Amino acid sequence: MSAPAPTLLRRSLRGLGYARTRSDAVARLQTLPAVTPAAGNNWPVTPADAERLFWQAPLEMVSLEKTSKGVAGACKARIVFPGDGRQLEVKWKVVPAGSLDSWNNNPRKELACYVVQRWFLEPNDFVVPTVALRALPIDAYRRLDEKAEPNVDKTPCVLGSLALWLQHTVEPERLYDPDRFTADALYAYHLSNFNVLAYLVAHRDGRPGNILAADDDANRRIFAVDNGISFGGWIYNFLTTNWNVIRVPAIRREVVERLRALDRGAFSALATLAELRSDTAGALRWAPAGAPIDRERGVRIAGGRVQFGLTTAEIERLSQRVASLLERVDSGSLAVF
Repeated sequence: MSAPAPTLLRRSLRGLGYARTRSDAVARLQTLPAVTPAAGNNWPVTPADAERLFWQAPLEMVSLEKTSKGVAGACKARIVFPGDGRQLEVKWKVVPAGSLDSWNNNPRKELACYVVQRWFLEPNDFVVPTVALRALPIDAYRRLDEKAEPNVDKTPCVLGSLALWLQHTVEPERLYDPDRFTADALYAYHLSNFNVLAYLVAHRDGRPGNILAADDDANRRIFAVDNGISFGGWIYNFLTTNWNVIRVPAIRREVVERLRALDRGAFSALATLAELRSDTAGALRWAPAGAPIDRERGVRIAGGRVQFGLTTAEIERLSQRVASLLERVDSGSLAVF
């Protein structure tokens, strides 16, 4: 039954009042001075250093401990890099055997989230920790897990994803405070960066532990540390608040400008996010990414090559989300600051 006209009028007036209040709050945010966040202390090494070490530097895993949370087999591992004596703690997940892909443990989507943030964020502002794929010799790996078996056919190794383990972070009791967002430009800076990334990649696993905040509340960076359920998987966590929609009232102007400048090449590059090739002993090693073996599949294995990337459909949906975000800004339904 339709609501009586007076009821509809009251609802409309309340809606107008809410819109005016929200508009006034955003206007206050837009008058705040521009901010440049100080470098946080959450990265043990810079993203550039982590990329170099994770993908290509000689390394040895010296300890492995299962984490208490999650259902995708994540472990906390310590990695030693003999070349410079450096040690780092990482989150390690063995890639699912057979398909090398699953609804939750999904390394190609983790890689894609890391790459997409590069489109509009500087390394200091990254939301996703550095992630890479690495194949470890099975004999060495069995010293840490005696039951381990090779998870890629015809290779003597265990393929896994490793991600930088962040420091000085907490699980936020409250991720989003609307009043603080429109009064604290630094808070808005970091939270809007996170929301744009989560929206673009269709992140749908916002349960506690997957999203972390810096323990420095004055410079409260936000991090997405588990991103396997993204890019449109049909299984997702519907029992929590997800950020695959824009929840904040405004996003950074610089972010909009960088997204507007994207060309088709940026999207096409997501088709091959990583490639590994067998060496003479059959072990998988990093290789320069080649043309996709099959654009309709996310993981492709052929002729001693293993490729990970987004499918044509996933890339097209991502392109549509970028366009939709820009349309909202242009129409004035989403403010910028």
